Amino acid sequence: MDHDRIVPLAKRAGLSSFTSLWEVKRALGTRKVGHTGTLDSFADGLLVVLAGRMTRFAPFITDMDKEYLALVRFGAETDTLDPEGAVVAEAPLPSRDAVEAAVRSLVGPIMQAPPAYSAIHVDGKRASDRARRGEAVELPPRPVTIYEMDVERAETNVDAGVSTCALRVRCSKGTYIRSLARDVALKAGSRAHLVALRRTKVGPFTLDEAVGSELLPPFGSELKTSDAPIEDAIRERALRLDRSLALRLGLSVAEIAAARAEGFLSGRQIQGDWFDRWDAPSGADAAVFAGDRFLGIAARSAQGRWAYGFVAGEGSQ
Repeated sequence: MDHDRIVPLAKRAGLSSFTSLWEVKRALGTRKVGHTGTLDSFADGLLVVLAGRMTRFAPFITDMDKEYLALVRFGAETDTLDPEGAVVAEAPLPSRDAVEAAVRSLVGPIMQAPPAYSAIHVDGKRASDRARRGEAVELPPRPVTIYEMDVERAETNVDAGVSTCALRVRCSKGTYIRSLARDVALKAGSRAHLVALRRTKVGPFTLDEAVGSELLPPFGSELKTSDAPIEDAIRERALRLDRSLALRLGLSVAEIAAARAEGFLSGRQIQGDWFDRWDAPSGADAAVFAGDRFLGIAARSAQGRWAYGFVAGEGSQ
């Protein structure tokens, strides 16, 4: 089987992103598998998995915007900012108006402090590892962009305070939704942590098209995800990079003459007359095809210099 595939996969809650890759490895018969953005073990939703030579596409997809559903519980903040941590601060429940105002204030470019329990390295060691050892970890704020954030629904207690709310978020790469829940609460005069998180979109990929999405429980419910096997579905629905998918990924499409394909695959200096079609803007990446065969990524600078992004090599049929 051709292992070079892109697999939109519905990660199940309770599994790490790394563990979730095993189903793809077994289904496609390859160990060369990676994902394009970690989901915490308590979270579920879309994980875009790359297999074989498609792992070279990781930088293209990792940089894409993402969308989430987040269930925020007010009144208590945990050290991990999720349901697996210990409570470190408590505060009164906020009003609905305060939550709405806080949400509006965080839309746009913001500086966000990542959670102490994160994979960010501090002096060569993960911040989460340092935090678990009891070390004080303070990570400097980083620029991220919240393109949209809306309160989908909110539950209030008898005193009219918001106990939980579901947020829909569209954001840039590098955004921590756990930190976003913390900051919404602080701006609303309360404390909070996430109790559920679901990634619904990565760039052009949606959760609805992901393998196994039909097995996920309703968002925020206490039902467990079905453990039905999905390896057959992975083999059937894994995506081959064709022209249509390249365009969905925001790439231009270039056509190379069949007689020049081997020169491209061997990494020879690219010549403009190799191409039957090249309409990519200067500096933009183009997916190069010879017939139905994906050969790799290339770009041409404004000065007319050609450069390889990567070469797919044999097997990318």
